[in-house]
Amino acid sequence: MIDDSRPVRIRHAGLHDMEVVAVMAGEFFAYLATLDESDPAFDVAGTVEKLVRSGFGDRPLFYCLLAESDDQPVGYAIYSLGFWADTFQGAVFLTDLFIRDGWRSLGIGEQMMNQIAAVGGQAGCETLMWTVWTKNEASRRFYDRLGAIPMDDELLMRLDI
Repeated sequence: MIDDSRPVRIRHAGLHDMEVVAVMAGEFFAYLATLDESDPAFDVAGTVEKLVRSGFGDRPLFYCLLAESDDQPVGYAIYSLGFWADTFQGAVFLTDLFIRDGWRSLGIGEQMMNQIAAVGGQAGCETLMWTVWTKNEASRRFYDRLGAIPMDDELLMRLDI
């Protein structure tokens, strides 16, 4: 059983944290696979390699927050800073938010969202944006409670390069 009275610390993750982030990403992937009965296979080692390559070079493509309690990881959030041309504003793009089972509904996700918004505000961003998988009803309820506004007038597109 989780002792929810223990304090949770949120900090920026470093290079040495990428293995634990990849392990939690695998847990997130397995959770999402249960929502549509897809293959839960996940390559932790390959993910660590991608995280290191993409997040710790001369021009990092993302930043990561790590939530910990008693020095044990309980969640992470990956985000990047960019520009949203529809409104000509700086934007923070949250690309992944995961809180381990047993630690959800304790306010950790909201704390991480607030910290990302603060980082974005300090960088001159005026909006925080993210996607949520339509089948992930628990996450959709969480974001609804935060007051998030669904953007149903645009379709997320992808092109592999």
